[in-house]
Amino acid sequence: MRVTETIKRDQVLGNIQRNAQKLQDLQLEMATGQRINKPSDDPLGATMAQDIVTNISKQRQRLANLADSISWLERSEIELIKINEFLDKAKTLVMSQSTSSANEDTRNATAGEIKDIRDALFDAGNARSGKLYLFSGIKSLTPAIKHNYILQPAKVETEKIVQGDIRDLVDVTQFQAQFEGFSNNPYVLKITESGPWGRARYQISDDGGQNWGPELSLRPVVDMINPSGKESDQVKLKFSDDRGELQNKVNLLPDAFDFSSEKVEDFDISELGPVFPEGMEFVFTPNPPISFIGSPQKKETLIADGITVPVTVTANELLLGEGEIEVDTFSLLMSLERALETNDGSVLAEKLQE
Repeated sequence: MRVTETIKRDQVLGNIQRNAQKLQDLQLEMATGQRINKPSDDPLGATMAQDIVTNISKQRQRLANLADSISWLERSEIELIKINEFLDKAKTLVMSQSTSSANEDTRNATAGEIKDIRDALFDAGNARSGKLYLFSGIKSLTPAIKHNYILQPAKVETEKIVQGDIRDLVDVTQFQAQFEGFSNNPYVLKITESGPWGRARYQISDDGGQNWGPELSLRPVVDMINPSGKESDQVKLKFSDDRGELQNKVNLLPDAFDFSSEKVEDFDISELGPVFPEGMEFVFTPNPPISFIGSPQKKETLIADGITVPVTVTANELLLGEGEIEVDTFSLLMSLERALETNDGSVLAEKLQE
């Protein structure tokens, strides 16, 4: 093969360009302090370098997450210490009033202190770190707990009415009533003898219909208690007002009629209002003073690839009887308040066991 001058010249120019490129690459390495400045410098090395950068970024994010979680845990610990102190104080106060040296005045004063503790526990349950609620699970922008309304409409059940021919014809609107009070008990009032107020008979269950109390005459205001069952939570079923008087607002009697008086036995039964059919039930949906509205799913942090750990506890577990702690703290404190206000030392002693 004949080597021309053009070929020689091109070879020389190519060598010069390659040397110039190598010189430029060396100068760039010296300037940047890096051996690989573009993927073509070392494709395998570039891939390894990118993996290292990615891992470093992941580790930095994990460290940031851990720092945030540590701050979260420290803030949570402060509130947990407060909650423990409040509960210890409540126990000490109640123990001091369960002795023979306590009297009505000291117990009334202590009832006020228990209420203050209950309010403080509510605030602790809704404690925040910045704008985020500590004990709401993953719904950290939502308060953990809320106050429930003391009133709720009574659910009127007609399925167990004895007279099958009227069961589907009953207009439940004429039997409208509402429950007043807080309780976790599934109360049921069952009509056991047909009739209007004062003549109809009823029984009460505080366990959803498994056990029933004695038969009593139906009044416009009924205390939901089974004497042989659970402690009274002072829940009332109301068809009228606190005095047990229907008044004109129900449009049944010409004047206010007191069902607690003996006049009821002499009154014309046709004027006593609607006839409650045997088997009708009025059902109370458990209504505790405080409810959890956060998420049961807990906030977690990543500590390794595919491994997360929870960094919080929910107010539902802490205060409302879910999980290992089966006591609704707010309901317990409320029952203690009632026992103190009524000067009932036996209930105080019983509640201390909880």
